[in-house]
Amino acid sequence: MAKKTVSPSVEKGRDLLNSLWSHVLTDEGFTLNPDFDRLIDSNSVSIRFCLPTQLLGKLVDPKLDCLCLQKGAGDSESMWDPRGFAAKVIVPWVMANQNVLGTSADPYVSLPLRKPRLELPTGKAKNKEEWTLLYNLLADIESAGNPDNTMIALMFVLRSVKRKLSESTFEYFVPERISLEQAQSIVSKFLAESSGGDRGLSVAAALFTTLGKFFGLYSDVRRYVINATDVSTGSAGDIECLDADGKLRLAIEVKERSLTLTDVKSAVLKARKVSIQDFLFNSPRVSTSDRAEITELFEKTWASGTSLYQISIDELIRVGLALTGETGRKHFLDNVGLQLNKFNTQPKNRQRWKELLEEI
Repeated sequence: MAKKTVSPSVEKGRDLLNSLWSHVLTDEGFTLNPDFDRLIDSNSVSIRFCLPTQLLGKLVDPKLDCLCLQKGAGDSESMWDPRGFAAKVIVPWVMANQNVLGTSADPYVSLPLRKPRLELPTGKAKNKEEWTLLYNLLADIESAGNPDNTMIALMFVLRSVKRKLSESTFEYFVPERISLEQAQSIVSKFLAESSGGDRGLSVAAALFTTLGKFFGLYSDVRRYVINATDVSTGSAGDIECLDADGKLRLAIEVKERSLTLTDVKSAVLKARKVSIQDFLFNSPRVSTSDRAEITELFEKTWASGTSLYQISIDELIRVGLALTGETGRKHFLDNVGLQLNKFNTQPKNRQRWKELLEEI
């Protein structure tokens, strides 16, 4: 006798959720729905888990009842087991994303969800307004019976989860021992994916903080958010290194792309304005078409009192972290996580750094 197919499919659920979540993480210009946003911020763990579970199950198999909470003993094709689906699909996904909705391994164990079907709350039920809102939203989905509506609702939920995740502090676990090759490898993989400069700036700021501490080169390292202009912050570069007297000793511009002649000319103007002697471009390479003119401008600027340098992050790590030793390398990796948590609003970058650390 053939084994009865269980619906919704756990495999399809995982694949669909991961696909939609990847899309949401890379979507910069999204809007939030206040109703779904409120439920994702609910004080009730059950509500936070129930919302995406019911919607995802309905999206995987549109014939399922969006309000059903228990399969029971009936044979109706609309009845299913959201509790088991949540435990196998939603809970592991939440755990992989900083437990953004909570740490419950069995969120459907709560009394409001231990019934055949979701109902409107009565009496003085706890979180009554939110349970009512949850019921109404899911009832509308069920009444419409349109997979497009279910998809739209689930996307709003995932966007709210992303918003909530962006406000969270990620935990990073740096191994006790880290070789120079491992440090270089993890940074190389991290920077291989474009981030609009966010990742590169976090790595560079962490590295110069480490070098300043271990070599006593400067007392403070200041960096700014990636979208802030130097004019608005009054800074000489993306990163500024200051001595014990608060005097600017080194300004750094961070680029995840090739350095161009326009970049150098802009930096020269800023260097002259603040009378700084050393200005470093932390970029992977120099633009081939601009190389000759950049070399000439470097020489001209040195003669007028400012030394310009172009050094890749890989070169800085190879030399700097070889001299700081293992303690310095661990300090550096810790600092990258601190930078990402303090300045980065994109959870996909913090999630990627967390994943890479766990691969070591």
